[in-house]
Amino acid sequence: MPGSGLQRFPRRYFCNSLVFVSRSFFFITIIMAKPVCQTEYKPSEISFGAGALSGAYDAIADHWPVEACREALGSGINTFDTSPYYGRSEFILGDALAQIAQEFPRSTYYLQTKIGRYGYMPKDFDYSAARTKESVAESMRRLKTDYLDTVLCHDVEFVDFEDVVGANGALSALFELKAQGTIKYVGCSGYPLPVLLKIAEHQAQKGQPLDVVLSYSHYNLQNTKLAEYAEKFRAAGVRTVFSASPLNMALFRDAGPPEWHPAHAELRAAAKQCSELAAANGLNISSLASLFAFSGRATFNLDSTVIGLERKEEVQKAVAAWKTVKAREDGTETIPANEAKVLEQIHTILAPYKDYSWQSPSPKELGQA
Repeated sequence: MPGSGLQRFPRRYFCNSLVFVSRSFFFITIIMAKPVCQTEYKPSEISFGAGALSGAYDAIADHWPVEACREALGSGINTFDTSPYYGRSEFILGDALAQIAQEFPRSTYYLQTKIGRYGYMPKDFDYSAARTKESVAESMRRLKTDYLDTVLCHDVEFVDFEDVVGANGALSALFELKAQGTIKYVGCSGYPLPVLLKIAEHQAQKGQPLDVVLSYSHYNLQNTKLAEYAEKFRAAGVRTVFSASPLNMALFRDAGPPEWHPAHAELRAAAKQCSELAAANGLNISSLASLFAFSGRATFNLDSTVIGLERKEEVQKAVAAWKTVKAREDGTETIPANEAKVLEQIHTILAPYKDYSWQSPSPKELGQA
């Protein structure tokens, strides 16, 4: 900009933003963030899992959320996934996004939340139409928005099929809110893939297909069953498929999983062995797990991977892993021999547990343990 005293910085990848910084004593930063598509759901290939902001995995410092959200949006991540079940996640996410609203207004990202699950056990679920509508209104207040892009029925395996698809059930209420323009897309989330597929196929036969399905812990180093189901969901009219928890709910991290993780002792021990193997070879198990999960996105037609993010540094690591995968896909980078060798050994360690899915609801969630 000649004569303006402003310097133009390069556009950041994946986000059509322009940044200008004054050379004078005072400086001004202006960011013109690109709005997301409003007529079609186009989530970024990485989505921000705001469940991590609940504190269920680690204690959260006050300044982490806003820094992480700013880093995510500046790096091209345009989708945030949360839920009323995730402690104060909706409050924290809403406050963080409000603090950076001048840089990244509401039109520059998608908000995806959930309804139906409000506690740990089946008695804490409510899929009634009335509660569903109340929950959506509550989420909008917490997230400081007057509309939601996507609302999912949360952990559908915990309730009866009719509670999900029946005339006075959750989906009927969500599609009514969609017709009113309060929300844009309707879907389901859960762990057992057969349950999700049954609902998707029922809705397709009904002529009211789900827009979105989110499956968690089913495309990672230990379990890749989602690869078998992705096209089945597409055949049932589902337009957007999310794969969540590439670290298998923190199973694949140096610190190990939280105490409440449903993996059995043998799988936990195998995951710890994988972490130690990676470290002994100068690698990090979380990075390897992210690289593996991101690599499957294009192969199996998965739209986005939801990864839990707490801090700016975690966002940077996730984006770096994603960029590495893209470079390998286009042939500008190759997998280092050391990494390939370690991955082969990790797959051998995990082979006895390949595609094992734990029970959901778990015996503990059912009050049986």
